[in-house]
Amino acid sequence: MPQRLIFGLASVLALLALYTVAATAYGRPGVLPPTTALATTFASLVTGRAPAAGAGHPHPADHLGFLLHEQATLPGALAVSTGRVLFGVGVGGALGVLLGFAMGWRPALDAYLHPVYVLVRSIPPLALITYLMLWLGHGEAHLLVPVVYAVLTTVVIPTYHGTRDVADVYVRAARALGAGPGLLLSRVVLPAVSPAMLSGLRYAVVVAWMTTVGAEMLMAGDGVGRLVVGGGLWSSRHTVGVDPAVVIVAIVALATVGWLMDRAARAAANRLTAWTRGRPRW
Repeated sequence: MPQRLIFGLASVLALLALYTVAATAYGRPGVLPPTTALATTFASLVTGRAPAAGAGHPHPADHLGFLLHEQATLPGALAVSTGRVLFGVGVGGALGVLLGFAMGWRPALDAYLHPVYVLVRSIPPLALITYLMLWLGHGEAHLLVPVVYAVLTTVVIPTYHGTRDVADVYVRAARALGAGPGLLLSRVVLPAVSPAMLSGLRYAVVVAWMTTVGAEMLMAGDGVGRLVVGGGLWSSRHTVGVDPAVVIVAIVALATVGWLMDRAARAAANRLTAWTRGRPRW
């Protein structure tokens, strides 16, 4: 087993042991539920079945029962949220790469679009939701557009700088050897830009997850964000009932899926840029 994997597993087990000790010492299951309660909640959210009698769910507010009654399960929520993330990365990533490349390759276009981009990228993605509802209504589109926007604005900058940083000597040498626009783009410019572009797309996956979950917590009726909100239901303007086990399980699931997607993005980027293997790795 690789040493890096051993250290990674050891750190996760140490974190789990630290949480178990803290939950036991603190003694407030309404804030830090015991590890057994997390395991029970996880099993219920995965299977869609209520805990067995005597399982000892730690909080009197039956938020877990409410979620199960609404047929909200952890695999279903993750599938919905992952679909939104992949849509945002696919559409927003493609648009961001095209815009960043165009601005970096054409100085006139850069001078025209860069000030507008600097203004637009300062808008938080979730600030768009309410206004988008006026145009798109309360549906899937008003949840997806902020994710696409967040990914687009994230990918533009690394692609832009990667394009501008292409050594001019390579372009001149290729043209001197008779390379036409198509060959110049496919054999010189794109390989040179790809490390920065793929690095931006990898970071965009994280941004897409944060935006997706935030949008789901505000407006969605499904997804992991809805699961997190379902773990904390406001009973009045001044009090809030929270099932911390549901919230923690949802957060851990988010962290796990996000880590897996980041690993997949990293492996794909390393494979596509194998020619840079002699350089320092990410």
